[in-house]
Amino acid sequence: MPERDLFDEIARIAYELWEKNGCIHGCDIEYWCEAEKIIISRVESVSEEKPKKARAPRKITAKTATKAAGAASKARKSSGSAKKA
Repeated sequence: MPERDLFDEIARIAYELWEKNGCIHGCDIEYWCEAEKIIISRVESVSEEKPKKARAPRKITAKTATKAAGAASKARKSSGSAKKA
C-alpha cells in the first residue's frame, strides 16, 4: 500500500472511531493508534492468506537425466570408498 494511501486509510478509520465514540475531543492520538492497529492487522492477515505459487514440475531432458545419473553414480562411488577406508 503506498504511503499516502496508508495515511488516508488510517485517518479515515480514526475519524470513524472518533464518531463512534461520541466525537469526544482530546482523544485523537488514541483513535489514531487504534486505527493503525486495525490497518496492521488487515495487512498481516492479507499477507498470510496469499498462497505461494506452486512450481510446475521440471521437464526431464536428456541433459538433466545425464546430470542426475552422473551425480547418483558419484554418490555411490564416494560412499563405497568411504566404507573401505
